[in-house]
Amino acid sequence: MNRCETLIVIAALVLALAAGGARAQELQLKEADLCKLIPVLRAAAADLGAAQAMSEREEASRTGFSGDPLEFFRGRAKVDLPQGVRYVPGCSRAASAKGPVAIFTFGRHIDCYERTWRDYWRGMKRGPDEKLPPEPNLSKSCRAEHEQTMKLLNDTQEVLEKRGFQFLSTGIGGYPIYLASPGQVFGMALELYNIYDRANAPDGHPFFIFIQNEEAREAALAACSDMPSGPIIVVRPGDRFFEKEPLETLDVALRKAGLSENEYDAMKVALFMARMDTKPEWFQAAEAAAANDPAAVRALAIRRANADLYRRLAAEFDPLLDALVPRQ
Repeated sequence: MNRCETLIVIAALVLALAAGGARAQELQLKEADLCKLIPVLRAAAADLGAAQAMSEREEASRTGFSGDPLEFFRGRAKVDLPQGVRYVPGCSRAASAKGPVAIFTFGRHIDCYERTWRDYWRGMKRGPDEKLPPEPNLSKSCRAEHEQTMKLLNDTQEVLEKRGFQFLSTGIGGYPIYLASPGQVFGMALELYNIYDRANAPDGHPFFIFIQNEEAREAALAACSDMPSGPIIVVRPGDRFFEKEPLETLDVALRKAGLSENEYDAMKVALFMARMDTKPEWFQAAEAAAANDPAAVRALAIRRANADLYRRLAAEFDPLLDALVPRQ
């Protein structure tokens, strides 16, 4: 290990010891137990590598995405949406400045209820007494039109859930509705109106938040305002979109080894500690810290035995522990 990796391991040990270090110091390792631990350590390293690769792919999509987002999504899995929605490629590309987003329209314009409230908040100015202006007076027909919009989205949600989509949450007031596709490959939001339209207030508008260049923002606003202003579906990568390797290998390995997660954590920390204790300066510092404390002296005896065992098995366990150190 280089110095940076050593510091990372030490930091991990400090955190682990804070949670259960006393148990790890008192755990005497046995060769038979360590043989049982080998496939579990390999599985943990595979999980770590897969998680880091997934994180790197996700970060790359945020910083360097280009092309058509729907085609990008289709390269991972089928985008299964209800009939009657239409993909809007221009707005989707514009909205993908911070990562792929695919936008679908129902072809409807914003209902008068949502339009009235949108314009109210956009043009709202507090009076000299800091009171809000009177709320808009909404007609019965306006409210009825809004109920039709909500029914459309509720029916859409019902169709998606029958296809295996999972309801996650809603925004303030019940919208947007957030869903996850089967396997959490895609995340989806059902919006009451086109949140990317230039008529929406700048504060909170996605383009005013993440597109700093004024010319680029204007082009994006033009692309997304040239589409119906009513309800839309927004598709984004889900929690597992960037996953390619399975991330449950550790759980499987623990079951095969007959170890609980707590037992594995204690053995892993004791193993890392044994490796560090093979360095004379590390163990000498531990001896100085123990002084004449009987409990600490007993723990040191166990650690000395663990270090002796590790020296015999170092050729096999050094690569396994190195693989558990995150890449820099």
